[in-house]
Amino acid sequence: MPRACILCGATPPPPLTGEHIWPDWYNRQQPGFRYELESIIQDGVAQVRPVTSLDLKPRVLCNPCNSHWGSDLEQGVERILTPMIRGQPQQLSGRETQLISAWFTLKAMVSEHLIPAGKRPRRFFDLDDGKHLKATLRPPEGTAIWIGRYVGSRANAGWIMDRGTARKVSDSPAAGVFWQAWTYSIGQVLLQLFAATRPIPYPSVGNPEEYGPIPVSFPVAPGDWDVSLARIWESPRLPVAWPPQKAFDDDAFVYLAERWLQEEERS
Repeated sequence: MPRACILCGATPPPPLTGEHIWPDWYNRQQPGFRYELESIIQDGVAQVRPVTSLDLKPRVLCNPCNSHWGSDLEQGVERILTPMIRGQPQQLSGRETQLISAWFTLKAMVSEHLIPAGKRPRRFFDLDDGKHLKATLRPPEGTAIWIGRYVGSRANAGWIMDRGTARKVSDSPAAGVFWQAWTYSIGQVLLQLFAATRPIPYPSVGNPEEYGPIPVSFPVAPGDWDVSLARIWESPRLPVAWPPQKAFDDDAFVYLAERWLQEEERS
């Protein structure tokens, strides 16, 4: 677990509090549900345990950030997502897509701490990203977020997968980026976040300011993305209609989660 709050940098005492990957309000809407919690977070080995709620909650937030800022955000998003998790169509305003985007960015930041620091190669988000999110309700620069509909075997529960790697983006100068993608479902709502660092010149390059901006592109595996996903960040100018024309089953969810990796393997 982190030694400081991921949103403001406050350090214990008092101890940091747990932030739910799937919020308590979602669990309260399904009293009496029983789940099998399957975790594949290291070495590809699945661990399964019975649970009475979706109870993953890394201790990553100080009490003020959790009980005030985080609670206000949860209440706003609960109102928006509650009808959607059961499949009820919605028109999402720009303010609503921003709230969902900020909320899901927090979930992505929290999920990085499901794996202890010594067992995860690197964290994508840092404290500056957390402070920016808290101060502005805006995801960090370089973030894209989409919304879709999930109708697979976990449509009464939740699913999260994260994938990422380093990618070379330029030969002259030699430079690369780190990227990370989180794909998540809560009921029938599917969200995907993709984020990338600015190009990082390799150590032998010298002064990167001599080269100016380095263009970056991320090839994506083929798919019906235009009719199965709606981009909600950066915030669209017009309302977003949900759900899109096509939905994701289990196989499609995994293909979506790995759509950048699959294209890299083709090249």
